[in-house]
Amino acid sequence: MNWLKRTFGAKPAVDDGPVSRIDGVDLPLGLRLGGAVALDSLLFSASGGQFGFVAPAGHQLIEAYGRIDLGGGALLHRFYLAEDAFLQVNTTSGVVDELKYFVFADTRQPANHAAFEAWVKPGSALGNGSVEQQGRHYQRVWGDAPLSQWVPPVSFEERVYRGRPPKQDDDLTHYAMLYQRKIPALERMESLLISAEDYGPDEFCVVYSLGIDVSSADLDIT
Repeated sequence: MNWLKRTFGAKPAVDDGPVSRIDGVDLPLGLRLGGAVALDSLLFSASGGQFGFVAPAGHQLIEAYGRIDLGGGALLHRFYLAEDAFLQVNTTSGVVDELKYFVFADTRQPANHAAFEAWVKPGSALGNGSVEQQGRHYQRVWGDAPLSQWVPPVSFEERVYRGRPPKQDDDLTHYAMLYQRKIPALERMESLLISAEDYGPDEFCVVYSLGIDVSSADLDIT
């Protein structure tokens, strides 16, 4: 992601230790900006290479935090990790509903605003019933229309914070669609999240992230 390259090269001016509350919101599960999280490696060592990605090994420093307000007390918390991955926590009124772990798989750079708009306009690839990534086929999850029909990507705003004390570092608009494929041997679904990201006024990218559902038992948070 562009903001990762842009912001992680500079050191915070002040380091007061890990941060567990940002802009009046408590971060879930004891996750903290400046803390770390590790995903159980057994999820991948037992997979026989059937996932389209491998999570970074060991504890990963939480270098940035993103928040998406879905309304009605529902929030998406994104904890961006040192090695091109992020943990996403869905909460409603502070209660954890879902956990997903994603790894950045690909980033594409539209040449200009017109090229970016081509990603989100009706009939574009983003919103099709199925997509292919690295030779694997994924079916659309979001939208009530049949898979034979195009549906518009879901748009939402994300605020990104970094540093200690934390400061808002970015404000971007996502145009996103979630896809999945079934891995029968593992009784799991692998997710493909495609997000066309508008940083404005002339900065855009399209990010492909691969991930899986996890539980708190799969995580070691420090």
